Amino acid sequence: MKIIRFLGGLGNQMFQYAFYKAMKEKYPNVLVDLASYKTDRSHNGYELEKLFDLTLKKANSFSARIYNIENQKKLHKTISNIFNLSRYYEEEKKYYSFDPKVFADNKKRYYYGFWQNQQYFLTLEKEIRKDFIFKPLTDPKNITILDKINYTNSISIHIRRGDYVNHPSFGGICEQEYYQKAIRYIKGCIENPSYFIFSNDIDWCIENLHMEDAEFISWNTGKSSYIDMQLMSSCKHNIIANSSFSWWAAWLNNHPDKIVIGPERWLQDEEFDTSTLMPTSWIRL
Repeated sequence: MKIIRFLGGLGNQMFQYAFYKAMKEKYPNVLVDLASYKTDRSHNGYELEKLFDLTLKKANSFSARIYNIENQKKLHKTISNIFNLSRYYEEEKKYYSFDPKVFADNKKRYYYGFWQNQQYFLTLEKEIRKDFIFKPLTDPKNITILDKINYTNSISIHIRRGDYVNHPSFGGICEQEYYQKAIRYIKGCIENPSYFIFSNDIDWCIENLHMEDAEFISWNTGKSSYIDMQLMSSCKHNIIANSSFSWWAAWLNNHPDKIVIGPERWLQDEEFDTSTLMPTSWIRL
């Protein structure tokens, strides 16, 4: 038995699903543990099966608790020590990097991590793209934006503020200078670009980017937040933030000649190697 812990927001869940899908290719009896969403209120909960036509095989609560040493209480730890259950717990060793050894391990495992690297699912790219097809939009406001995106040389710009401001790992990277450089790059490549700015801090965008002719999208919040990813993925080109949500929006963009611009540095933490996080065809600035 192999169990994969799901945690985090939509972008994280999509990486974990892709890892789950790849693991199932070799080990069909793979399950997912969704227990973290019973207590985690920092995002919109588990979203994959609400947004996409997916059905995942879920571990029962007993199996998940037995193998997940992180959740073990005093008695549970005693049981764990007796049966040496900790040997089944496999935490991702190098975040943002690809570890091929996980596919060569046929033992029982409880996997804890984010698995944010496309090399885990490169051979399944077509299947993953089919799995992550959004349902048609129904809100008139978003339909209007989608029409504009489809009929222009649309450039999505994703600016994540909020929880990223002053964040020790993610903050201070995708700031004004980065976006100005990316916009200059786009202007040198694309004729008559139309900009669609997605952010949880539109006031900052207006004040710092000085783009009066752009479309500012800020109304997709809460359970509707995913629509920003859907709209960004429909744009011809993408300027992304150092965010898994942003990453997937660009990756799901199916335009063959797309330009995707991402930050040269993904994290402030130098201990993590993020050099293979973005596809080689994407531009780093």
